[in-house]
Amino acid sequence: MTDALGLRAVFSVVLPATNSIAEPDMAALRPPGVSNQTFRFPLPGRPDTLDNLFDLMRPTVDLTLACQPDRIIVGYTSEFLPDGIIAASQLRAFVENAVGGRPTTMASDAVPDALKALGAKRIGIVTPYLPSEDRNVEEFFTARGFSFAGVAGLSSARDRLVGTAQISEADVRDAFTRVDAADIEVLVQIGTNLACAGFATELEARHGKPVIAVNTATYWLALRSHGITDRLDGHGTLLARH
Repeated sequence: MTDALGLRAVFSVVLPATNSIAEPDMAALRPPGVSNQTFRFPLPGRPDTLDNLFDLMRPTVDLTLACQPDRIIVGYTSEFLPDGIIAASQLRAFVENAVGGRPTTMASDAVPDALKALGAKRIGIVTPYLPSEDRNVEEFFTARGFSFAGVAGLSSARDRLVGTAQISEADVRDAFTRVDAADIEVLVQIGTNLACAGFATELEARHGKPVIAVNTATYWLALRSHGITDRLDGHGTLLARH
């Protein structure tokens, strides 16, 4: 339900407690009349199973309804998991059931939808993941019909949850340089706790092609799915032109 500050929409955003990047990213993308309300679930480590993840998320997802939001946004992706497409579908079903069918936007859907909007097929990806998880990422996007040119993983040697937010802008820029190639149509960043959205426009200028940051794509999908079509400059091709 809209309110005095969210005259166009109130979004409840669900994030892991360890994620300190997605909230400021999405705040920077918020057009006038849209309000973001952030709700966090504990994430003491990588869940062993989806059921364990759902147990961690359930109280927080239930709480998102207290402010009567117009839409739920889930800023947690599943591409790094084995059978990522199945995991994404099950995560969506869990959230939609928990919120009683309220409109929901999932980070795992956002990048594929953004790539389709750009008409891109061949991609290079930067992630914060381990090599084994990057192989799952490749399978996820290949199964979605995209041609996977390469990946640059930036798995933190420190705490892999909080540590992801500490990966520097310079390291992310270097990863894009390593993964880029002439035949790549769009460069992609995934991992909602990895910084990228704030300098995607600069990356586009440097590489001469669109750059999709997952947090930008997620918020873009939420806005467009909600009928909010504002074009926003300074955040990359996706929000400026689509």
